[in-house]
Amino acid sequence: MKRIFTLLILLSIFLTGFSLNDKIRIGLQVSPGIAWSKPFGKDLLKGKPRFGTSYGFLVEYWFAKNYGLATGIGGAFDGCNITGRDTFENVAGIKVRSVNEKYAFHYLEIPTYLKLKTNPIKGGKFVAWGQVGVTLNITVSARANYSDSIPTASGNILIEKENILKQNNDVSKTLPGFWSNFIDVRLGAGAGFEYKFDEKASLLVGLFYHNGFINNLFDHDAKKEPNVMRFMSLRVGVLF
Repeated sequence: MKRIFTLLILLSIFLTGFSLNDKIRIGLQVSPGIAWSKPFGKDLLKGKPRFGTSYGFLVEYWFAKNYGLATGIGGAFDGCNITGRDTFENVAGIKVRSVNEKYAFHYLEIPTYLKLKTNPIKGGKFVAWGQVGVTLNITVSARANYSDSIPTASGNILIEKENILKQNNDVSKTLPGFWSNFIDVRLGAGAGFEYKFDEKASLLVGLFYHNGFINNLFDHDAKKEPNVMRFMSLRVGVLF
């Protein structure tokens, strides 16, 4: 992810050296926030929210004065906590529901949004905007950490930083077929404002909400109770 971030900075510096017309704008953004999961069903429960963030390179194409397309490329990481699974048993053979399943995901993000903005206000310094669309998240890393050891045919094992992108991971020894989805598609909406520093550069500030609708964890429980991600963030960036 550090390589992606460095590449985005170098790409932005390279492109800002060119003269872009009024229809195309470029920039950089970072969006810290909180992430959580939404398990569907009666057994699995969502745990505490986790910190997440996204960052990347922005491209806007304005096909009309107040209507445009917003896209770009970037990186992101978030995660979730899940509790309540009764599949795990303790040494006495009693099913327990207290194991906290902690998951961390890293993504390559490709957003596509329809963006609308107002005419300049407050002496031409401010512009209000809103946008809605989808983001394709390609999973590049997925790790699992469990609060307690889980039983397998060869004995109890502790799950620590387990790579769950591979299908034959340690969790699958207890939950057959357990692995992380390699893609996620999220509906998103955001709104905020721009503050113009000068004729070329603007400060970008906005609040975003992302609603995943693809099951991000597969196993015999998750098929009955799909788990989807939620993410709310504050975006800060610069547009040129």
